[in-house]
Amino acid sequence: MFPAETGASERSWRGLYVAAGAAALLTALAVPFQVLLFIAWPPPEHGTAADWFALFGTNPVHGLLSLDLVMMVEQMLVIPIALALYRLLRRANESTMALALAAWLVGAGLFVASNTAFQMLTLSNGYAAAATDAARAPFLAAGEVMLATYWGMGTPFVFGYVLSATAGILLGFAMLRTRIFGRLAAWGAIGGNLVGLGIFLPGIGTGVSLASVLVLWAWYVLIGVRLVRLGRSGSIDQPATAPDATLAAA
Repeated sequence: MFPAETGASERSWRGLYVAAGAAALLTALAVPFQVLLFIAWPPPEHGTAADWFALFGTNPVHGLLSLDLVMMVEQMLVIPIALALYRLLRRANESTMALALAAWLVGAGLFVASNTAFQMLTLSNGYAAAATDAARAPFLAAGEVMLATYWGMGTPFVFGYVLSATAGILLGFAMLRTRIFGRLAAWGAIGGNLVGLGIFLPGIGTGVSLASVLVLWAWYVLIGVRLVRLGRSGSIDQPATAPDATLAAA
């Protein structure tokens, strides 16, 4: 068994738990928001650089949102969530949680680095300021590269996605060794992230990854509510690790 945290020690982390819970719930809210946004305000997903520059020229906010600005905000919300889960679950399996924490934070950073929304905004401004077709040509060429890098899942996106999914799977296994979040949340993390790796399957990848989004949406709701409750109570009201079956039988 692992030593229990003192009540005073746990109360000192209440702010982190509340912030992480709020971040998880905001992440859950962001999922339907993005869906509704793309339905009501569809982006030129398969458009050319000129189409995107026209969108940015008309409405820069629409352009940034269409290039997954909300998803980038979600990656920033990962920080308090990852730190809180490491704090709560590290006693169950410290090495696993250390790997999960590192993979999740690095994956989030790579996700943000892979996004080209602000580069496209800058290029669109240069394109609009250019006076001739010859002067606009370099901006169009650079814009096509930015679009291909992002929509075509370039290196930062692929490594960020795989690292984030790996972190989620490791996190789920650590959760199975505790009673803090329950087995439903643990298997949701494992199953949702395993299914999410199906994005790399040819032809059906996008559809498979969308199924994982539904599972992970529910997971964020579950852990968000639990984290807020932990933050408000200031103590873990269940054992940090599940009782060992051998010891229980002795």
